[in-house]
Amino acid sequence: MDDKSLENLLPEPLLLLSSEGRVLDMNQAARKAFGGLDNGSKLHDLVNEPAKLEASIRLWVRSGEFLRGLVVVTSVAGERYITYGARLWVDRSSPAQVIVRCYVESAANRRFVEITRRVNALNREIACRQQAENQLFAEKELAQVTLNSIGDGVITTDIEGRVNYLNPVAEALTGWSADEARGLQLIEVFRLFNEQTREPVENPLGHVLVHGNTVGLANHTMLRHRDGTEFAIEDSAAPIRDREGRLIGGVMVFHDVTHARRLAAKVSYQASHDGLTGLLNRRAFEQRLHSLLDAPVGVDGSHSLMFLDLDQFKVVNDTCGHLAGDALLRMLGPVLQKHLRQSDLLARLGGDEFGVLLQDCSVSAATRIARALKEELENLNFTWEGKPFRVGLSIGQVNFTDNSWSLADLLSAADNACYLAKENGRNRIHLYSMDDQALAHRFRQTQWVGRIRDAFEENRFCLHSQTIVTTASASSARPDQEGGHFELLLRLLDTDGKLVEPMAFIPAAERYSLMVSIDQWVLETAFAKLARAGSNCVSTCSINLSGASLGDEGFLTFIYSCFERFAVSPRVICFEITETEAIANLSKARHIIQTLKALGCRFSLDDFGSGMSSFGYLKNLPVDYLKIDGTFIKNLASDPIDRAMVAAINNIGHVMGLKTIAEFVESASVLQELGELGVDYVQGYGIARPEPLETYLANLKKGDYHQPQPGLH
Repeated sequence: MDDKSLENLLPEPLLLLSSEGRVLDMNQAARKAFGGLDNGSKLHDLVNEPAKLEASIRLWVRSGEFLRGLVVVTSVAGERYITYGARLWVDRSSPAQVIVRCYVESAANRRFVEITRRVNALNREIACRQQAENQLFAEKELAQVTLNSIGDGVITTDIEGRVNYLNPVAEALTGWSADEARGLQLIEVFRLFNEQTREPVENPLGHVLVHGNTVGLANHTMLRHRDGTEFAIEDSAAPIRDREGRLIGGVMVFHDVTHARRLAAKVSYQASHDGLTGLLNRRAFEQRLHSLLDAPVGVDGSHSLMFLDLDQFKVVNDTCGHLAGDALLRMLGPVLQKHLRQSDLLARLGGDEFGVLLQDCSVSAATRIARALKEELENLNFTWEGKPFRVGLSIGQVNFTDNSWSLADLLSAADNACYLAKENGRNRIHLYSMDDQALAHRFRQTQWVGRIRDAFEENRFCLHSQTIVTTASASSARPDQEGGHFELLLRLLDTDGKLVEPMAFIPAAERYSLMVSIDQWVLETAFAKLARAGSNCVSTCSINLSGASLGDEGFLTFIYSCFERFAVSPRVICFEITETEAIANLSKARHIIQTLKALGCRFSLDDFGSGMSSFGYLKNLPVDYLKIDGTFIKNLASDPIDRAMVAAINNIGHVMGLKTIAEFVESASVLQELGELGVDYVQGYGIARPEPLETYLANLKKGDYHQPQPGLH
């Protein structure tokens, strides 16, 4: 909740609670009413029955609509407040939060109790009118002034439910004057109905006159004015007794809550609808889908879920700005809706993603609807300030039956199918099937997300190192004389203790935005180990940076903090970035390279030669090393084209004053060819296999530089 909603949305006290009942925030009315309650304290401090409060919170956490709580809370001034609560939805991963609205109970009770007291006093005075006529007149006038002055409507009746009196507020809300209503049955004057069902509601005063106890109105009660105008009201009905305690009538005290209820309805609407398009939001859409999965099998039992992703939407935003993108998104609701049935659901799930739920829909009908939606977007002409745009629609579709899926698996299937629709060329429909190998691969990727997060929590990532040597000394397998030169390699230990190669989990980490966290872990861990071992025995430690980190605004700051916290010289650190990632983030890559080179760091351009315009972009990247793509190295000794490519890359690198590194060196023949071509450094299983970083650094510290002979592995 923002400040505006807290301070101005509702005049009643409003509290935001955690699922444990701890106050997270409150509005001004709450601060005034509960002066001793601060953010962080527990609401239990204001109630006499904590167990009922716990039960109320559990009830509210499960509800998306406001429900009345089991307890009342008491203000500093002794005011008692009725509580209504509902869960506040942010996103599926956020902890549960509850919004609690507080309505004054004591004030309303005091009003009708005071009214009842005065009415009883008035009747007692009438009974003894002959004895104290002057005093009775004064009391009657006082009661009349009170009833006429309060802001609530008041109606009194006799024992048979006939109206005796209406105050001015009651006259205004019912449309009946006191004179016209006197003697009529209350149900003729005070006409109640349910806001949702539109059915008549039993008048609470009838219960009072039969049972003699105080009652209140049910939720969603409306009062119909004589001219048909409707008011949302809250009220209480109480008995009127004479001095002997005999029931002689009843009193209704009620007030107009139309404005408050509209605000509450607005809050509820905003909680379930997208603010830009007016469509259902993700939370409401998933709730409806969950309800469908839990419901008994319907007449047909066949349904279809579609995830829709706009193609080329980024072009609209980048070309004309977000105002144009927002206008396009607003247009899409009616455009898509016209191809859906009355019972179908359309929701905006976020960004340029939409969801469609076709309930009780045959497979053939669902297929026709999906095609109609795609064709509609293909033919849509969107123009902004004279610029025409064409957009497409990638659709992931899952046909399912009741109770055959869990909500999480169904959403994941639709999301993965939509991703494959985009990956396979965009503007197409990908239908989920159980034997779809591409979808199975995507499912494995999504499963890796949880495993990666578990690995972080359980500290199961580890670092290995692989030696890089000069071609001049590779035959004797000695590293640079000034210290070890190596590349850091990331590994993951599975739950059974086995090493997992990076390519098993890195694609999932890249897809689901986990690479920045992984890069930060690598940097912090590597710097800590280098500082402990002493970096004086290291000449070059090469550390890979992902494209996500190159584009992250706070990554430079993180690198600075690592140099500040650990005793590692920038001169031993060489950051390694791939050619394709550097080209994709060219301006940011140049900024990071120039900034860190000013500190003394070096840079290596990895997988060089794999891009489409390698040499053209190379002039714009001030790197120190070119690492020749391994696909050219593996068959170097037998493929003349690969040899020519390596020679060209090596020559242009040397012309530009750069050192060259060949990776994937696995045989003596390849090593010999690289030496003849003049490549500066080599790396691969033929030189040295990866080993734990701690082991490598310990050997360096002891002066043990021995490495296996190339070509033996």
